[in-house]
Amino acid sequence: MTESRRTAPGPVVDAGWLGAHLGDPGLVLIHVTNSRDEYDQAHLPGAVYAHGYDDFTAERDGIRALVPGRAQMAATLGRLGVAKGARVVLYAGAPSAWPSRAYWVLRYFRWPDAHVAEAALPALARAGLPTTTERVVPRPASVELPEPDDSLLASYEQVLEVVEGRAGKTPGQVLDCRTTQEHVGEATGAQPAPRSGRVPGSIHMNWEMLVDGDGRFLPREQLRSLYAAAGVDGSREVFPYCGGGVRSAASWFVMHELLGFEGARNYDGSWAEWSRRGELPVERG
Repeated sequence: MTESRRTAPGPVVDAGWLGAHLGDPGLVLIHVTNSRDEYDQAHLPGAVYAHGYDDFTAERDGIRALVPGRAQMAATLGRLGVAKGARVVLYAGAPSAWPSRAYWVLRYFRWPDAHVAEAALPALARAGLPTTTERVVPRPASVELPEPDDSLLASYEQVLEVVEGRAGKTPGQVLDCRTTQEHVGEATGAQPAPRSGRVPGSIHMNWEMLVDGDGRFLPREQLRSLYAAAGVDGSREVFPYCGGGVRSAASWFVMHELLGFEGARNYDGSWAEWSRRGELPVERG
């Protein structure tokens, strides 16, 4: 086994590591976005294109952007050329929550070797990484996935338990990762929703507070301080949500993977589900 395969980086890989390992056997770079044009304009050499919504979400029972089923995800990874044992590095062409969402999906299906690049492509290029416009046609692979790790996902029932027990019966927390306008009910975000507002009692911290202008996560102690200021310190279960479980996956990534908050569980259904279920309470203002 080569040194590159023995040395396992952390959840985030920096430009220096990427530059040293571009072209490694078994390394799969995935440029995940919702714009093929973005990929065509520039991407890392050897990177394959993945569409965020099409490849890392699915619609079920009228609820958009849910985690794909196991068979669907296995087929997607196979189409992207992600074979058994591959080391996957995810990045985007601009600051985005999609790499974190894709990472969360892979971790949900227990993929053992997934990572997020430290920043979006422009910053990686400034750090000296080459880019190309040459499209990569993945070599199809056969992929089998195990049963998912449900400890990384929160259901609306679990979130409702927190809401109903927030006076002390249930110690969990709900974290709204959307914009202020969405949180107070003045907007529903980029996607339409039957109702506007927020999960009652939810803490608000826009996921964009976690990154700089290059899409790079802030230093860990600064991140820890941001969460602490919001009342989140990792001592309790915390369920981040957004419009469809994408932006909240970035907050989950920071809490669970970078800060070690083991009780962080992404509410995948998020507002797309909560707003559709008329029996669930909504708070505005």
